[in-house]
Amino acid sequence: MMKFHAGSAIWLLLLALFLSPSTAAAQEPDRQFVDGIAAVVGNEIILESDVDEELYLFNMRTGGETLSEENILEFRSGIVNEMVEEMLLVALARRDSVVLRPGRLDEEIGRRVDELRNRYGSQEELDRALAERGMTLADLTTIYRDDIERRLLAETVVRREVHARIDVTWREVESYFEEHGAELGRMPESYQLSGIMVTAKISEEAKRAAIARMTEARDRLDAGESFIDIAHEYSDDASAATGGDLGWFGRGMMVPEFEEAAFALEPGEVSGIVPSRFGFHIIQVIEKEGDRVHARHILTKVMPGPADEERAVARAESLRQMVLDGADFSAVAAGYSEDAASSERGGDLGWFSPDDLDAAFVTSVASLSEGEMTGVLKGAADYYVLQLTGYEAERQAELDEIREQLKDYIFSIRVEEKYAALMERLRDEIYTDIRTEMVSDQ
Repeated sequence: MMKFHAGSAIWLLLLALFLSPSTAAAQEPDRQFVDGIAAVVGNEIILESDVDEELYLFNMRTGGETLSEENILEFRSGIVNEMVEEMLLVALARRDSVVLRPGRLDEEIGRRVDELRNRYGSQEELDRALAERGMTLADLTTIYRDDIERRLLAETVVRREVHARIDVTWREVESYFEEHGAELGRMPESYQLSGIMVTAKISEEAKRAAIARMTEARDRLDAGESFIDIAHEYSDDASAATGGDLGWFGRGMMVPEFEEAAFALEPGEVSGIVPSRFGFHIIQVIEKEGDRVHARHILTKVMPGPADEERAVARAESLRQMVLDGADFSAVAAGYSEDAASSERGGDLGWFSPDDLDAAFVTSVASLSEGEMTGVLKGAADYYVLQLTGYEAERQAELDEIREQLKDYIFSIRVEEKYAALMERLRDEIYTDIRTEMVSDQ
């Protein structure tokens, strides 16, 4: 939750920072805040302007399409109640001398600042945005501090007063299943599939064109142009909007070629042209910290052309024909499928419900009998021939299949009940007065 007593002008600066750099100024409407008291909790007050600011921030985060004249009071009521509940939790924390783990507040502030830095693309861009609003990063963290401390204290109280007091035993899970088993979810029909995958190979001509484009981008970087500007102009990745910024990532989170190049760079260094299955990259490391790297990149995607697709379809058809001519499906998959993981298992892909399958595959798979094959199917990036090797009809779930999920479900029910009881108790113990009239009657 946000600072309840922050001045409107300062808060609007924070709201602008939460928006994208290109739209912050354009999206902020002319607004007037009412300096009235919306609610009183103990010795603390919530101003009408605090609620309006929170409502405005919510609307901006949801793209400005969530609120309408019909539902604005409903959302405003929810915000007032959330703010009151957080203040009640914080009041309990203060009363019981609840304190945060040393360093916890600074960790959370650092995480929030990292999010803003990633949104703006670099520390330099964030500093520039702050300077335009007459602020520094130190000013921003000072404004953040009280708000984040309140939220962390409230979360700590909920864990102590609610979560820590709930223990769902396996016997309770079994009893719940015995009583409500017929009402619980059913296991959907499922298909056991094996597959042969063929990838459309990209032509050398397309690769040469992509490398030429990346060479041009690298030459401009060598000439001193901004990496962010070149990423905006050249990159085919969604990250181009933020100057190619990928944020922080650790080992194992990127494809091997990209990861190897990124971790070999020092902060400020720029890589050569790095190939991967996504295309060709140029990488710049912004920061490094242990086994984590903060980097940005420029990506030129290399897509198969029509002739490449036709060759892939023809190859998949020929492999399917081998099976029709008597070859064992698993042997063909093991020898020719380009999905390395499943080819080692003779093409075995495992079990799938209809929701797990590519929508384009469901009709073809549902029409098969065990042992039959589909025709050549086009996936998101590859071509498949699938064989149905097992089938199970929709049925009632067994306890062992949903034991963990059922335990979590029972826990969530208990959390809601205990949290509601805690709020009722705190409203009795701590003076609470909701005065705003701009809330729903429901």
